[in-house]
Amino acid sequence: MHYFNHFRYTSEDHNHWEMTWREWAAVLGAALGAFMTILDIQITNASLREIQGSLGLDLSEGGWISTSYLIAEIIVIPMTGFLSEVFGIRLYLVVNSILFVLASILCGLAWNLNSMIVFRIFQGFVGGTLIPMSFQIMLLFMPKDKKAIGMAIFGLTATLAPTLGPALGGFLTDHYGWRLNFFINIIPGIILITAIQYGIPREKLDLNRLKRMDFLGVFTLALGLGSLTYILEEGAKVQWFEDREVQVFFLVALGALSVFLVDQLIRKEPLLNLRLLSNRNFAIATLITTLAAVALYGGIYSLSIYLGQIHRYSASEIGKVMMWVGIPQLFIMPLLPSLMKRFNLKILAAIGMILFIISNSLNSYLDFNYAGEQFRLSLFIRAIGQPLFLIPLSTIGIAFVSAEESGNASCIFNMARNLGGSIGIAIAGTFLISRQSMHFNHMIERVVASDSKISQTLYMAELGLRQK
Repeated sequence: MHYFNHFRYTSEDHNHWEMTWREWAAVLGAALGAFMTILDIQITNASLREIQGSLGLDLSEGGWISTSYLIAEIIVIPMTGFLSEVFGIRLYLVVNSILFVLASILCGLAWNLNSMIVFRIFQGFVGGTLIPMSFQIMLLFMPKDKKAIGMAIFGLTATLAPTLGPALGGFLTDHYGWRLNFFINIIPGIILITAIQYGIPREKLDLNRLKRMDFLGVFTLALGLGSLTYILEEGAKVQWFEDREVQVFFLVALGALSVFLVDQLIRKEPLLNLRLLSNRNFAIATLITTLAAVALYGGIYSLSIYLGQIHRYSASEIGKVMMWVGIPQLFIMPLLPSLMKRFNLKILAAIGMILFIISNSLNSYLDFNYAGEQFRLSLFIRAIGQPLFLIPLSTIGIAFVSAEESGNASCIFNMARNLGGSIGIAIAGTFLISRQSMHFNHMIERVVASDSKISQTLYMAELGLRQK
């Protein structure tokens, strides 16, 4: 059953109260869980070259490490509200936190691409529950006059984690190996489990609710998103719809997602209450967050690949570049609650979006001469703009959502962000493959047998191989 049915929300004045140590432990513990989960989306980006070399992957397969994790999160996020009511918030969070630590250890032990994808799906499936539950706990455990602080705390997970991920991952990879990127979750995981156990009251199980679970919605969502992910990841390699498998997966994705949408709109107790999108503020905030995630996740992935493959940056050097978009946010976040009280949230969001657009525009003309130093200005501007629009947008979005619908609102909002991130990474990978093919074709056009320079180069290469 819901927390608000038994505890704070039974009082007449549930907008103002002094939070106890237990409630702060619940809020901060849940925020730590969401931070860990979102951090793990991007923590491997700076280490892609090392992971590819260790697991025997080619350049285009690196995207699966992130997208398999993201899609698993998207599938499980809509189920969290329902399952937390069945098992209770505390038990549900503790079990998934334990499984997340176990999945992280398995990812660190992966030996090839298939094992990594399986373990990343497992990690995303159990870790994805921590994101909407963190959002929901802040709505339920914090009074209305502290909601701005709660949104700022949640903002640290939503905006800072994906940008600090490559920096932390790069440092760990160069000094201790890429596998520690996953093993590092063990200690924070123990802290998370302890905080949840201490801060959240025990609730009774309601296993009878499992009979009312929307199994059709779960199946069609998983099938549709899984098929869509395959198309986005593999389509560019096989010339898109010229390939028979891509055609089949497209039809499966179209059919499954269509059934999912119809099912959610006509069912009395849907897996995901899409009717919340009829609220204009919530719908616009969700749409903008999705589009921003496309640019955010796709941009970080592309920049990591660019610095690693073109400029041969080490993992820690890539991390140092990424820190220009991470560290400035640490100084901005504490100011946000005050700014959100003094200024119109829509104005703050507009300013943030303009800065975010400017930061991306500065990188639109990069060439081979662009390296770490040239990215500092654009990343610094992004660091200022990113929290200024993402956090006010989330606040605007949930402002008119009732406490009873907080779980559904959290699921839709976080699911949209992850879906945008998955699409962004897939688009970046697709663009990479298409540009590779274009440049390869240009090279073929210029290679002729009568070119003396080419003949000399080939002869020297052959001579070098013979000497070895």
